[in-house]
Amino acid sequence: MRALPILALLLAACGQSGPENGISENQIDRVSRPKEVPDPRPASVRLEPLLMADIGLAACLFSRDGETVLAVTAADAAARIEGRLLHLAHSSPVGPTGGFFEDRQISISIGRLSETRGPTGAWPARATITNRRTQAQGELDGLWICAEANEGRA
Repeated sequence: MRALPILALLLAACGQSGPENGISENQIDRVSRPKEVPDPRPASVRLEPLLMADIGLAACLFSRDGETVLAVTAADAAARIEGRLLHLAHSSPVGPTGGFFEDRQISISIGRLSETRGPTGAWPARATITNRRTQAQGELDGLWICAEANEGRA
C-alpha cells in the first residue's frame, strides 16, 4: 500500500513538461547543439583546401583532415589562403623530410614530425605559415607525402 502514493507522485512528475519543469525549449536547444570552436589562426595564414584543378601533377602533398592544402610540383607549390590560389617558389630542396616555399608575402615551411610513416605511406608533419605583411603566423599539423620517384627532386 505504501508503494501506491510513491507511484502516484512519480507519474505526476513524469507528466510535467515545458516551462513547468524549469527548462525551456530554447535552453534544451542550446545545450543539445555542440558549440562551434573558431579557428584561432588569423585568416591571413589559414590554408584552405585545394581543388583538383589546383593540384596538377604534384610530386608532394600536405593534407589535413583528408583535404590537400599544399601541392608541390617540380616548378612551384600551390596553396589557397583567403580564397586566393597562390603559387609559391621553392626556397630549399623538397623531399620526404619537407620543404620551404615562399612568395613576396607568404612563406610555408613543411617539416616532418616523425621518422615513421603512417599506414597510408604519409609522414606526420607540421606546416608553419607566415604572412610577412600582417606578421601573422600559424601552425597546422597534417600529413606529408612525396611520390617515390620524385623524393628529393621535386
